[in-house]
Amino acid sequence: MIAIRTREIPVPGGAIALEEAGEGPPILLLHGWAMDRRVWAPQIEGLADRHRPIAIDRRGFGRSTAPPDIAREMDDLVEVRRALGLGPMVVVGLSQGGRVALRFALDHPESVLALVLVGAPLDGFAPGPRGEEAIPLSSYAALAQAGRIDRVRALWRRHPLMRGEAGEARRALDVMLEAYEGRDLAAGAAHELRPIVADLEAVYAPVLVVTGERDTPWRQLAGDALAYGLPHGRRARIAGAGHVCSLSQAAVFNGMVRELVERAETDGARATQSRDAKESRPDAIADHKAGY
Repeated sequence: MIAIRTREIPVPGGAIALEEAGEGPPILLLHGWAMDRRVWAPQIEGLADRHRPIAIDRRGFGRSTAPPDIAREMDDLVEVRRALGLGPMVVVGLSQGGRVALRFALDHPESVLALVLVGAPLDGFAPGPRGEEAIPLSSYAALAQAGRIDRVRALWRRHPLMRGEAGEARRALDVMLEAYEGRDLAAGAAHELRPIVADLEAVYAPVLVVTGERDTPWRQLAGDALAYGLPHGRRARIAGAGHVCSLSQAAVFNGMVRELVERAETDGARATQSRDAKESRPDAIADHKAGY
């Protein structure tokens, strides 16, 4: 059994609750909408032998008391990193959490060793999701504000993004959905963020873009666009999995994360050695000015 540590990190308006294990390179895990940190239980258990997985309840979800506001979540990650004394992190974002992870990498590149985007959307990518793939958040919000969160849960459970998992993964998602309080919907919290599709070239960290093979067509398209547009993006699909492939095919997913961490650490060490060697040369300043 691994030892799981829990903490609450003060942020504006409340606190961010988290759990972590292990002592190795930090891997920060950001859950999707209507979920909580429990979706990362297989990563906490499976990666703690050589890494330090850290699963947070994003503001407005789970046991975090900070009010919902997706635009403030990047600042929350800064506070989490500072409070835990973390160096550069691997940041893993599932679905809506991928939106936060990608913006964090843009705003704080020095804090990100690598990114993993799981079933993530791409804000500003056209065409957008159509038909039953679209998420009717305004309708969900009206129901939640009328005290009908039970109806929201029932509708979301039947959404295509939630239909792709079965067995233990399905049961775990149902447990989290039953605990989802709809605080973001009831408060009328904004879910929109500015389009980011034109900014992908500014993300220099290595990025692994993952979808389950049974994820929805638009999420597959968004994954392809992310991997193509990111300078160091790589694409992967996990067989037999739906939208929450990190849960239903955890062993495969964890292997991908391990490989990415090892590659990013090796590449980072090489870059540091190269920079140190260059700076030790007498003509280092001249080389820099010449654009080498």
